[in-house]
Amino acid sequence: VSSSTTQTKPKLTLDECFEYTTFPFIRFSPDGQYLLYQTKIPSWNSNDFENILWIYNIKQQHKTIITRNLHKSIKPQWSPNGQWIALFLNKLPANSSDQNQYQRLMNNYPQIEQYIYLYSLSTNDLLPVQIGKDIPLAFTWPNTDLSLYLATTNTQITMDNNSDMNNEEWKDVIQYRQNKIYEQSSIYRIVIDEHNYLLPAKRSLVKNVPFLVGELLFVPLQSKLLITSVSPLIESLEVFEIYSIDLRDIVSLPVRLTDDESLESGLRLSKDGTHVLFLSRSLGSGRKEFNDTQARLYSMNLIDGQITRLAQSFHGDIYDYALNSYGGLYILGQLGTEVQIYSQESLSSDLILHSGWNGTYESITVSNQNNFIAFIYSSTQIQWNLPQSKTYQWKNEDDHQMIEGLLHYPPGKFQVKNLPLLVLIHGGPYLGSINRFLPDWYSWAPLAATEGWLVLEPNYRGSSGYGDKFISDLRYRPLSLPGRDILYGVDQLIRDG
Repeated sequence: VSSSTTQTKPKLTLDECFEYTTFPFIRFSPDGQYLLYQTKIPSWNSNDFENILWIYNIKQQHKTIITRNLHKSIKPQWSPNGQWIALFLNKLPANSSDQNQYQRLMNNYPQIEQYIYLYSLSTNDLLPVQIGKDIPLAFTWPNTDLSLYLATTNTQITMDNNSDMNNEEWKDVIQYRQNKIYEQSSIYRIVIDEHNYLLPAKRSLVKNVPFLVGELLFVPLQSKLLITSVSPLIESLEVFEIYSIDLRDIVSLPVRLTDDESLESGLRLSKDGTHVLFLSRSLGSGRKEFNDTQARLYSMNLIDGQITRLAQSFHGDIYDYALNSYGGLYILGQLGTEVQIYSQESLSSDLILHSGWNGTYESITVSNQNNFIAFIYSSTQIQWNLPQSKTYQWKNEDDHQMIEGLLHYPPGKFQVKNLPLLVLIHGGPYLGSINRFLPDWYSWAPLAATEGWLVLEPNYRGSSGYGDKFISDLRYRPLSLPGRDILYGVDQLIRDG
């Protein structure tokens, strides 16, 4: 970049850190003609974030806002034929932000009729479908546009067991017991009246389960529902598992499909409908000495229950994945400070790196019709006059382990010596610092560098993106080993001037 071009770029200020936009969700329509995506923008007047859902017509290159009040956590879904988009709106009261997230969900959720909304591509109407007063947790379409499966938790529980919530002496104990009462879900089949979508939907109970449901996925070939169990209180990782419910025999108990003490998420069905893919992250164990790993991708055979690890040759952290129409998949994987796109032509083939721009590919979706790819990308090399950064490496001289991190120089001072140093240490400890631009409360290294600091973000032992051993080395030395990793980096910077 020439010096004249650099001078015309605006300087990063604190204002940008309070006005940034993120893209939490993107998804192609089944026919590949539309792209659905979400933007999240700070809304200072409401002391909240504005979650906007957009639909983009690819052929006409035209975008339309569906709603400015999208639900914060339940993602929208295309119907099987692509003519409808099912979504929830945010119904939490504005004054609910002063309580913990789970208590806010239960105690402050409006005791009113709830609706799932259907957006019509043919009329651009957003139609409310009444579903009762229970709090929605997750939903999925089956193989028809006229019904849905919905997981909820019952608000009446909170009303019947809320008398002692203000007892100061036993506040923590009561709140704990109260939270445990909430941890149950009901799964319903919602049948929509195709002649009048405004009529209340017919709701029939499928199953009550003694845990909260995180995700739902319908399996057409076996007429089953796959569900993930979750809990806001991580007391035991055995709470987080995958179950199946046979819709042809709803009297039988849910069948537990995993038993690995890991956090499972991102359930997606293979193109032939015989396997379910999911992401898994291990965070300790009550049965084993140590099993912390980076996020991995697995495939489960729904016929015999066999679980196979995909992308076994990849030694980094898997962020996200998407299936293509040929049965292969794309993976977003972090190695070091970069998150790049990889592909597997089949579930058993080798992994292929698709070298792209330096930076971070944060989300990916693939069209079933033409294999178009849409992704969210971020890097420090944007239109602002940002600090220039590079990957910086050094050795821990105790065990000769190579360590690296990101080094941010003030604008116009790349590779300049004798700068004041700020060491910005990431948390986690698994959340390694990566090459992306996200000017929020947590990732403020570019802002500090803009003010004249040389900022080092060290990816010490325990950081993701460097293999499972790099994480497991942290065991029994959570302070001393990362501390030595970081201090040797500072020593190396001093020697380098």
